[in-house]
This record gives sequence, structure tokens and C-alpha cells, in this order.
Amino acid sequence: MNEQIENLKSALEKIKGKDFGIYFYTIDTKGNPVASVANIYEHVKILNELGYKSSILHQQNDYKLHEDENGMGISNWLGIDYANLPHISIESQQLQIGPSDILIIPEAFAGLIKETANFPCKRIVLMQAYEYVFEDLGLGESWAQHGINEVITTNETQRKYIEGIFRGIKSHVIPLGIPDYFKPNEKPKKPIIAISSRDKREILKLVKVFYQKYPHYRFITFRDMSGMDREKFAEELRGSFLSVWVDEISGFGTFPIESMKCDTPVVGKIPRMVPEWMGTTDEKGNVTLKENGVWTGNMNALPDIVATMVGLFLETGIPPNVTSNMSETSKDYTMNELKANVESTYGEIVNSRIIELSTMLKHEQEKIEKNQEKQTEEISK
Repeated sequence: MNEQIENLKSALEKIKGKDFGIYFYTIDTKGNPVASVANIYEHVKILNELGYKSSILHQQNDYKLHEDENGMGISNWLGIDYANLPHISIESQQLQIGPSDILIIPEAFAGLIKETANFPCKRIVLMQAYEYVFEDLGLGESWAQHGINEVITTNETQRKYIEGIFRGIKSHVIPLGIPDYFKPNEKPKKPIIAISSRDKREILKLVKVFYQKYPHYRFITFRDMSGMDREKFAEELRGSFLSVWVDEISGFGTFPIESMKCDTPVVGKIPRMVPEWMGTTDEKGNVTLKENGVWTGNMNALPDIVATMVGLFLETGIPPNVTSNMSETSKDYTMNELKANVESTYGEIVNSRIIELSTMLKHEQEKIEKNQEKQTEEISK
């Protein structure tokens, strides 16, 4: 009992002095750029700048940080500053987690949620993609059954979704921040269409149909934006006159916001979950879209919409009603806003943990006092 009290006192001292770890479990992308992983790295970088001890937690010792004969690493597509952030391998067995620590687990890793159920630390789910919440959860199974009652997500739409499923869960929203190098181009736009899709078959089909129906536009180039380092990605996006986005299960929609930051109009397929930057959904499920892009619910209509936009670009330019709302939509998704949100949200989480540990300590102390009183009474008898 006294040992438990000492552990709680020690944990409180550590958390109050920022002498504790915030660990973000992260997959190894093997050098492939992934927006959700980039967002995790941004959280870790900001937390370290704020004086916290935050680390990337990964499974294997050979986690891909730098380029080798097998391809790129984190330093290539995110930058050396991100590769130099603290990294800890589970395989190395050097991880020691106590009550003062915080473990952040992505929504897709229900297996890890279950495996860490007996860990003494605070555990929180980072939900960036609602589609994967139930990937490894059984029928009727919830996070709460495994000791998790808190989630961080990237927008209000996903917050409402998860709160409607897991009743009583405490949720936080930290929208993504877009780096400053996503900015308008000083040079004229090129006849290039930047295209981003989770399903590469959709990209190929769209391009084939477009060239088949509109052979006089064969000089237009479609550029698949996958696999680039982030600054090169921004450079290509700045120079493109149009971007096309297809992601049926998107939870946030980073690519359209990046496009808007670069003053590149967006044509897109409306995802199943409409993010708040795209529009609003009422209680009956009716969607009201914002005029910050050209949105369609019909995938087969995309080649024709793209052809219309090409014609406008070549003849009179993209009309202002398509582009006027882009800067208004994207202005809040900055690195300064991300830093402010990370600071306030994790500050709130840490303060709540202090209250939680203080309550546990008080409870343990009261138990000892009651036992001592009981023993005193028995002796006096």
C-alpha cells in the first residue's frame, strides 16, 4: 500500500515537472509520404519545442529514418529535423512506461489498445481516419472495455461521429496545420493537373476517360502527387492550374486544403463523411456544400468537370466564384494554429492527469488511514 502511494507521489512530481514521456505509436511507411504520419511528427515536434519529452514509438529497430539502397526515409520526405526527433523502438525493449506517461495510439491499432490495457500510463486514441476505428475491434467491443475513454481527432465532423458511437468518451479536436511553403505561385500556372487519390485505379480510369472524350486536350498533363517529399509536393501543387481529389473514406482532406493554400482550384468527389471545411450536414443527412471547390457525388462526372475547367483555364481563366472562397477556407489551417491547439489540448490532458493521479493518491491515503483507525480500535478492545 505504501509503495503504491510512493509511486503516485513520484508520478505527480514527474508530470508537474514535465519529466514524463508522451509516446506516439507510429507505423513505418518505408519512406512513403503519409499525411497522418506527418501530422504525428508535427505533434511530437511541437511538444518537444514546448518542453515536453515526446517521442515517436515504433515497432522495429530498422525503422526507416534515412535513405538507403532500399529507398527514402523520414529525412527525405519530411526533413532532417523530423528524423532527428526522439525515436524509440519497442523491439529494443528500452521503453519503460509509468503512471506519469502518456501513450497515444492511432485508431487502427485496436490490437495495441488491447495489449496495453494493463499499462499504468494514460492512453489516448489519435483518430485521424474514422474508417479504421473498427478494423480490429470485435462485435460490440469498444475502447472503454480496454481502459481508454479519451480521443484526439482532426475535425468536428469526426468528433461528432465518434461521440455518437462511443457514448461518454472525452474528445479533443486538433486540426491539421499546413506548412508555409504551401503558398500561391509567383509564376503563371502550367497546363498541369495535380491528382490525388487513395485508389490508383481511379486515377488511371479518370485520365483514360478524359483523353478518350477530349483528345484535343491531350497536351494537358496529369501528375500523380504520391511519393514526393513534402516541399517538392508543394512546389508541384503551386505550379498546377487545377487539382483533382478522390478519397471516399477521407476523415479530414489534407490535399484540398493544401491546394487552396497554393491558389490551385480543386475538383473533387464528395467523400462519405463531409468535413466542415467542405460543407455542413444537418440532422437528416442533407449536405450543404461550400463554394470553395467544384464538388460532385458522381465519379463518372469528373472527366467532364475537369474538361470544363480546362476550357475555362485556356479561354478566360478560372472564374472568381470558384476561387474566391479558397483563402477563407484554408486560412485557419496554419502551423501557428496547430501549435496553439497542440499546446492547449495537451496542456488540458496533462492537467486532467494531475487531477486523476491526485484523486488516486488521496483515495489510497484514505484507505491507509481507515486501516490504521481500524487497527487502533481493535487494539483498544
